[in-house]
Amino acid sequence: MIVQRAHKGVRVMRIQTFRDDRRSRHFDLIGGKGPPWSIDLVTVAAAGILAVGFACALVALWVG
Repeated sequence: MIVQRAHKGVRVMRIQTFRDDRRSRHFDLIGGKGPPWSIDLVTVAAAGILAVGFACALVALWVG
């Protein structure tokens, strides 16, 4: 899936899915106009959930 296109029709970012040796599915966001890069979307989602939980715990300590 193409998320964004540059002016000359070059792909900037795309989502790639694949299965590893243990048949686990991975979702990666791949892109880069300079050096190519990739990020695991499952890891980003887990880190976001942990950050929100930590923020809620701090608010609960502050309020309570």
